[in-house]
Amino acid sequence: MIYFDNSATSRYKPKKMLDEMVKELSDSANGGRSAHGDALKTALKISSCRSVLCDYLNANEIIFTKNCTEAINIVLFGILKHGDHVVTTVTEHNAVLRPLFALEKAGVITLSVINPDRNLKINPCHVAKTIKENTALVALNAVSNVTGVINDFEKIGRIAAERKVPLLLDAAQALPHVKINMKAQNISYLAGAGHKGLHGPQGTGFLALNKMSDINPLIYGGTGTNSDSVYQPHNLPESLEAGTLNAAGIVGLRESVKWTIKNADKINAKISRLSGRLMFALKNMRNVEVYTPVGVDTGVISFNVKDADSTTVADILDKKYGIAVRAGLHCAPLIHNHLGTLEKGAVRISVGYNNKNSDVEKLIDAIREISKS
Repeated sequence: MIYFDNSATSRYKPKKMLDEMVKELSDSANGGRSAHGDALKTALKISSCRSVLCDYLNANEIIFTKNCTEAINIVLFGILKHGDHVVTTVTEHNAVLRPLFALEKAGVITLSVINPDRNLKINPCHVAKTIKENTALVALNAVSNVTGVINDFEKIGRIAAERKVPLLLDAAQALPHVKINMKAQNISYLAGAGHKGLHGPQGTGFLALNKMSDINPLIYGGTGTNSDSVYQPHNLPESLEAGTLNAAGIVGLRESVKWTIKNADKINAKISRLSGRLMFALKNMRNVEVYTPVGVDTGVISFNVKDADSTTVADILDKKYGIAVRAGLHCAPLIHNHLGTLEKGAVRISVGYNNKNSDVEKLIDAIREISKS
């Protein structure tokens, strides 16, 4: 199988990550609960991963979650209150949209949803004009999972900070393609996925905080601290991490993040080069419509073969050519509605570190044949 579905989950995983996960599973203990030697070793490994992520993002605190979606939900259900106004965008994933629309439907918040400009970016000026006196949050993706477009989140963060409005950044598709500095870029909350561009295991995500924040827990339960009380403790990170953590996954995430940081320039250069080749070829095919703007080099390219349903094209690529891509709406209905692809979706190629020149040429040849049939 030639794998071009790295935006769903990355195919390449560092060997050190796999080795450390096996080691942790073989000698597993519950870090942060028991006080024996093995439990303390696990707790130190978990703490080490927090430190690696804090240094990488210039964050103050890391909350471990099972995925980016959970991290987003922790913020949205943890800080928003009745009467608040939220600014978000058409380009968002359902991880952001569904919680916000649920809160709006329940009468908790009012919501403003901004359209992208002709280059499919969110104009910071439109964000500035949309912020109101009761705006409690701006929720924005750093990189679109449909188009691969990078938003100017730094300028938007500065605008939000000037109005004393926190910014929640969905960075699921961003790392390591964009440089993040939470403090310098005025990012209050950052939701991340371990298993995509950071090359970590599935079941790992995190919420990074710029500073200590008063967030109501999404899940209540045991934390290993303040066990004499039936009330959830307020100290971070424990208050937002009820229950046993995915120690093996977090240990793996630590190693994958370290590997990704070390190899980021090489990873990004390879993805940019292969994406450029794909984009050039697709833009020169007569019956192919490309939605990703030229110049986007985050590895995400969405397209359709005219008059063909996206799922049909993806199925042919899979069954006839042994090539994996993703078709449909990519859990982002509003951007597909904006692109005019809500009915048939789009085919998404997502290039990763696993891909080779020969993979790209085989994909180009396959799409060319399909477009002529």
